Amino acid sequence: MEDVDMGADETEMSPAESLLKRTTIADIAKPGQQVVLLEHNKTVGEALKTLSQHKILSAPMVISPDIEEVQGGEMSPQLLGWIDVADVLRAFLQHLNDAGHQLPTQMLALMNLLEKEGPVFSDRLLVTIRGVEDRGLVYQAEGGSTSLLDAIRNYFLKPAQADGETKVVHRIAVFEAHGEITNIISQTDVLRFLVSHLDELGPAANETLEDLGLLTGKPPVLSVDPHVPALLAYAQLAAQQVSGAPVVTASGEMIANLSISDLRSITAEQFGALALPVAEFLAVEHGTAYLGYSASASQHSRHPFFASGNRAGGPAKGDIQLVTVRKETTLAELLKKIVDEKIHRVYVVQSEEGPPKVQAVITPTDLLRLVAGVY
Repeated sequence: MEDVDMGADETEMSPAESLLKRTTIADIAKPGQQVVLLEHNKTVGEALKTLSQHKILSAPMVISPDIEEVQGGEMSPQLLGWIDVADVLRAFLQHLNDAGHQLPTQMLALMNLLEKEGPVFSDRLLVTIRGVEDRGLVYQAEGGSTSLLDAIRNYFLKPAQADGETKVVHRIAVFEAHGEITNIISQTDVLRFLVSHLDELGPAANETLEDLGLLTGKPPVLSVDPHVPALLAYAQLAAQQVSGAPVVTASGEMIANLSISDLRSITAEQFGALALPVAEFLAVEHGTAYLGYSASASQHSRHPFFASGNRAGGPAKGDIQLVTVRKETTLAELLKKIVDEKIHRVYVVQSEEGPPKVQAVITPTDLLRLVAGVY
C-alpha cells in the first residue's frame, strides 16, 4: 500500500477509517482484470447474450470512437454508464406497459405473452435502456492516489444531489491515462479487503450487529409472495430498486431468497420462465422443492432457461441453504459470511428457535457506511 497523507484528522478516525485512508484504489485493483464492455449500438438481445456468456450481471456501456476520432488519436471507448440485468428487466416491464398489455393472471397465457414480446424487445438498441447509475456516478480518474475512504465517501456513497437524494453506486471504473477502463472495483471488493485485514478494524470487529446500530432505523423488509409470478415479484424489486428479497409465506416464514442473481445468464427469448410462480421458479432453478413445487415434478423444468445450463444448482445440490445471521453476530463474522458466500444481502432473523422470520436486511452499502463513518 502507498503512503497517503492522512491529514490532521488522523487521530479522530476509527481504526477502520484509518485503514481505508492509507489504502488506495490501486492497492485492491485486480491486475490484468478482463473488463467486459457493452457497445451502445448493440441490441438488448446481443447485450444479454454477452452477459450470459461471461456469467455476469452487469457491464459498462461504452461508445466506441469512429474512424475520424481514431485518426485523431482518440482510440479508447467512452463510458456512457452501466447496464445490468435489473435495468433490462425494468425496461422490459415498461415495454409491456407501453404496448398496452395487461399481464394475464393465468400462467400459460402470461408465459406465451412473455415469449412473444421478449424477442421484440430484444431488438431494441442497448442505448435506449437507461441504467440507474449514470455517467455522473462513475469514478473517472486513475486510482493510485485515491484512498478507499475517499472512494467510499465520494463515489460509492455519492453525496446528496440537487434533489436531496444520496446516490449509491455499486461499482466504480478505473481509467488509465488514455481513457481505457482498466479495472472495475465493486463494493464487495472493498469488503473482501476488509476481511483480509480484520485485525486492523479495532474493537468494532468483535461488536455485535445490534451494538453497532446496524439494526436501528432500517426500513421494513420488502418480501415477495411465493405464489405470484416471478415477473411480478421482480417488478416489486425493480420498483424499490433492490437486488433481492426474502420469499415469505402467509405465516411469515422465510423459505427462500429471490435475487437478480437468479437471472444470471437469462436471454430475452427465455423471459417466459418468469411466468412461473416464484416458488416453482426457484425450485426448478436450484433443483430443490418449495411449498409443493418440485424441480423433479415440474413440467417446466425443460424450459430453455432451465435446460440450457443456467440453473444455479441441480438435483444433487438438494435444498438451498438460506444465509442468515442474528443480532448477536459480530461484524467480523458478517463480513466473512458475505465474502465467503458471495452474496449481496444478508437477512437478520429472530434469535428464538423455530422457522426463520426476517427482522432486517444488511447490504454491502450498509457496511461501507459503517466503516467509513457515513451516517
